Amino acid sequence: MDKTNPNLFYSAGEAPGAPGLKGTRCGGCGKAALLEVPVCPVCLSRDVKPACIGSKATLTRFSSVFHSADGFEAPYVIGHIHTEEGPSTFAPIIGDAATLKQGMKLKFSLIERGPSGKTGFAYVLDAG
Repeated sequence: MDKTNPNLFYSAGEAPGAPGLKGTRCGGCGKAALLEVPVCPVCLSRDVKPACIGSKATLTRFSSVFHSADGFEAPYVIGHIHTEEGPSTFAPIIGDAATLKQGMKLKFSLIERGPSGKTGFAYVLDAG
């Protein structure tokens, strides 16, 4: 699979719990961080391991974007999400902005991006 950004997310089968965002889990304090980092940003422990995070998240804020970007046809929605594991980030959201609300539950989804055929990700409403 050819990914839009292989350093940002796992596809199915690449890690336990995948697909999801690449993260780090601290063996010292148990907290999670976005991306693979050598030191826990909370307790500064070096006892960290790669982890898949962000399979489930909550929408905290969002906005419609009216200018196309690489692989995104305008208009599209970008949202600030809070993962179940704790870290927050911005991510594309698949859905009609008119129906989105703060606090909605989301799930990570792999999607094909634009004419390149590369695989990217977005969050979609979690009906379950």
